[in-house]
Amino acid sequence: MIAETDLNVLLQRRSEEDPAGVTYAYLDRFSGGDAPHERTLTNEELFRRARALAARIQGTAQRGDRILILNQPGIDYIVGVYASMLAGMVAVPAYPPEKTRLNRSQERIRAIAEDAQPSCVLVDPETLATTGETLWGGQSGVEWIVTSTVDTDLADSWVPPGTMPDDLAVLQYTSGSTGRPKGVMLSHRNLLRNLRAGRDVYGIEGRMNGVFWIPPYHDMGLIGGILMALLCGGRTRLFTPLAFLRDPLRWVRAMSHYGAYVSAAPDFAYEMCARAAMSAPEEVAGLDLSNWRVAISGAEPVRADTLDRFARAFASAGFRRDAFYPSFGLAENTLVVTANPGGSSVVSLDAAELEKNRAVDAITGGKVRTVVGCGASADPEQRVEIVDPETRERCPDGVVGEIWVSGGSAAQGYWNRGDDSEATFRATMAVTGEGPYLRTGDFGFVRTGELFVTGRLKDLIILRGRNHYPHDLEMTAEKAYPSSGRSGRCVAFSVDEGGEEQLVLAVEAAPRMSDGERHETAATIRERIGEHHEVAVHEIVFVPRGGIRRTSSGKLQRSAVRAAYLAGEYTRETRSRRPYSAPRNVEEQAVADSWGRVLGVEKVGIHDRFFELGGDSLRAVRVLAELRDSCGYELTLSDVAHMHTVEECAELIRSRAAKRDADEEIQVDLG
Repeated sequence: MIAETDLNVLLQRRSEEDPAGVTYAYLDRFSGGDAPHERTLTNEELFRRARALAARIQGTAQRGDRILILNQPGIDYIVGVYASMLAGMVAVPAYPPEKTRLNRSQERIRAIAEDAQPSCVLVDPETLATTGETLWGGQSGVEWIVTSTVDTDLADSWVPPGTMPDDLAVLQYTSGSTGRPKGVMLSHRNLLRNLRAGRDVYGIEGRMNGVFWIPPYHDMGLIGGILMALLCGGRTRLFTPLAFLRDPLRWVRAMSHYGAYVSAAPDFAYEMCARAAMSAPEEVAGLDLSNWRVAISGAEPVRADTLDRFARAFASAGFRRDAFYPSFGLAENTLVVTANPGGSSVVSLDAAELEKNRAVDAITGGKVRTVVGCGASADPEQRVEIVDPETRERCPDGVVGEIWVSGGSAAQGYWNRGDDSEATFRATMAVTGEGPYLRTGDFGFVRTGELFVTGRLKDLIILRGRNHYPHDLEMTAEKAYPSSGRSGRCVAFSVDEGGEEQLVLAVEAAPRMSDGERHETAATIRERIGEHHEVAVHEIVFVPRGGIRRTSSGKLQRSAVRAAYLAGEYTRETRSRRPYSAPRNVEEQAVADSWGRVLGVEKVGIHDRFFELGGDSLRAVRVLAELRDSCGYELTLSDVAHMHTVEECAELIRSRAAKRDADEEIQVDLG
């Protein structure tokens, strides 16, 4: 068989060779012992729908234009991705706007739209009704297409675009600050090269029986879950991230039901499943995970403790620890860089030496940092180097430096970002001039040919799989603390606490600030961070005026502030709870009980606030599920964000119940 040169050829070939086969199935109504419901298209139907939509796009856009995809995760999203490529355009997968976070969703989508300048936007009726053209602020010339309404007869008028391997296929926008998202330019050649590398290193040729909940606008979801299935054959079953967050065991339940062979997720997801399994041993006993042979862990630091806990939790269901594939990758390299079959490489390093960029085995009695090996290069022709970021010279084995990558998976650069592209994608060695290399911005070292990732050169904070730029968090904190009178007086960073990354804020205290004022300010900051970023603040420390370290040019030295915090140089926070006020009615008791169970708080009063108690977006989803399942109360993430206290949430539940009863009485009277 002639090797495919672009994804369009691959899609057409799959349709011709296996027309009745089903590559993609979306799952819904799948929980507990319920039978799953699948929404599917055959390969022939998928190709026809994609051609029809491509023809519709060709009628309004020019070759090479960008097509923004804002469908909710589902079959229509997949059709939109393939249709954009079949039309000879560039697919721009993006986060669809969320009703519960509409303003913040629109800010990010506007930023992507302003950067990509799409000709068309693919939507579903719900998204169109929710946002309409307000995303563009009246900008003209953008065609909105409701994917599901395109007549499949248009497939016959599709014109093959004559795609070349180096044509752009996808702009994969990185999930960072909402202010300046960057579009990574991926060609058909990039995608196919990385897909083949992943297929080979994970050993999934012809065995793509997988289950994925990672969204299709994330590189691991789009490339590792969706496009990989097209290359390998077989079937991938998909469901939404929200469904996973509401019930983490839904993932392993689906893996068991279908006897699935492969899946992938960030470290935090395996941790969530392991914890959920502890409270449901009877359900674990009924699972069969013996076919799960490729469990990819990536997208954030891989923790040995998490791998061990997950393996122990599901050992009785037949899961084997050697199914783990710790991996290192990033969107700028399409997806995967390295992978470690079996996940058995774990080193215990001297923490003090590691802070000095030296990977030295720990000795008894010292502080230890455990690092999981992420394997060798997934592509035999790809080069992975450890480089001193200042001198741009290679580091010897065992010395920590920046990870540089060179190979066919490295993207073409950032869309409309010439300077950033030059700095990131076209680095060269100082002495030899070798290159170009992709600078990953991650620190690591190599030992016996295997890559170990130790941290991030950049200040990016990753909490439960979500990226947060410190300056965004700092700005929110400063707005909550306007009496400081100056900007740049707060530093955000993360620390490893209890086996996961936690957010810490160091804030300069105003002169003569009382303990009461500190407690009140800390509470306000926690509330604002929770509302705007949906994360919990682990600790807030107040430092003396001038105590925030800065460079001579005035830049914040976040790493130095973090080091001072870890060294105990700052006075640790003394947390104080609000005076306890007992629930007064059934609704308040139900809300208080659910918050207490999810947040691990023994007594929750009606004036306690969700984010002050350690709430975040993931815990909010669990609260919603508890209230729905135990009491039948239907709330949204937006309700949790805006109804801050137990009392306010309970009042909302009562008011909605009263309105529903009144509406029913009116219907009876009218009847």
